[in-house]
Amino acid sequence: MTGISIATVSRALSDPQKVKYTTRLRIEAAMRELQNQSRQEKSGIIGIIFPDISNQFFPLMLAGIDSISSSYDSTIMLCNSNGDVQSEEKSLRKLLDIKADGIIYIPAGDTPALLKEIIDNSIIPVVFLDRAPGLKSINLITTDNRNGMYQAARYLLTLGHRKILYLGGKEGTSTDEERLAGFSEALQEAGVGITGILHADFSNTKAFSVIKEGLANGLGYTAIAAANDAMALGAIKALRSSGIRIPEDVSIIGYDDIPSSALAELTTVRQPFMEMGKSAIMQLYAAIADAHTPKKTTVLPSSIVIRSSCAVLKE
Repeated sequence: MTGISIATVSRALSDPQKVKYTTRLRIEAAMRELQNQSRQEKSGIIGIIFPDISNQFFPLMLAGIDSISSSYDSTIMLCNSNGDVQSEEKSLRKLLDIKADGIIYIPAGDTPALLKEIIDNSIIPVVFLDRAPGLKSINLITTDNRNGMYQAARYLLTLGHRKILYLGGKEGTSTDEERLAGFSEALQEAGVGITGILHADFSNTKAFSVIKEGLANGLGYTAIAAANDAMALGAIKALRSSGIRIPEDVSIIGYDDIPSSALAELTTVRQPFMEMGKSAIMQLYAAIADAHTPKKTTVLPSSIVIRSSCAVLKE
């Protein structure tokens, strides 16, 4: 717009006294014009698509998003897909219709065709949060799921447990696959075979029913590694309703560290949910400001929080 080199523009912004006055005026005029164009084109709406707003983990990330977006004067449009791909596509169409500036997206499972079209054609900036969609060249904020569950399994192994049930989330999601891989790696290193895998879709109520059914069929594990806290808490309820003590009879470890986990004294793997939300919205704002911002994947660390739901196995 100005015919001035990038280096001179950069210098004018960082150290204006070193740039000729008339040159600075040209740069400032171009900036004002760009700013006016941006204001005309932007709606100020940020779309967020979550798979299950009843799961405490997702609102905790939303708090991180809101802590940043509030200072940008953005309007948050929250869409809850209830884990349904068709609902996700409907939400995408709605956000496109209202001309949202960008979307933060946690996939439910399979990738909607419309989402692929949006990414392939750069129709609107999208940042994926927590779960990877299986697409190339994307913005993604996640945590080290494999290492988190690896550490969880290792902890149970150090307590002497060998019959450990993996209570997985929704099959096909990146988070479940990565956590199962970490669990499997830890057991393989210890020379222990996987004795059982059940899936409960990251749902508290489904975990309750899955464990109750397993108990009726002679479920015989000394420990359970659950792929999220909601399922761990559902499993604890099922075990206790059958007279099984935690951790005297069965040890259990969760994943996420949602607030109710502390109340239940659940040992778990903590995800930095506030940081995840903050990173996602900052990456989205960067993509909105400059469509040529390089796509990147940010992997945040996870760590074990030891409470009282696990105990040394008594022979």
